Amino acid sequence: MSFDPFASSDPFASKHFGSSNVFEAERTGKIHVRVQQMGRKWITTVAGLDDDLDLKRIARAMKKTLHCSVIVVSNEDEEEVIQLQGDQREFIKEWLVVNEVLTEKEAKERMVIHGA
Repeated sequence: MSFDPFASSDPFASKHFGSSNVFEAERTGKIHVRVQQMGRKWITTVAGLDDDLDLKRIARAMKKTLHCSVIVVSNEDEEEVIQLQGDQREFIKEWLVVNEVLTEKEAKERMVIHGA
């Protein structure tokens, strides 16, 4: 395996060839909502939100609205994840749409809610 300095890709090219809007192309990753049991307590995690969002600010707003403990932690892949106390799966999608973090269409297409 050798290094070819002339084989580098164009840094300004779109990652997704079929999309004409660069900002729309970047927002195609899935958002995973998982719930897991830690002893007697349940924890809900939200991973895959866009990098341009301020997750700490979203966590503070969730804490006030959902009345539970909410923190931002890093997972194994060095990705920031929102962690909520309790089983909040049914409220997350509605909260993200009502507070305009996601549109209704984005929520349907991108959100994957994993069961226990």
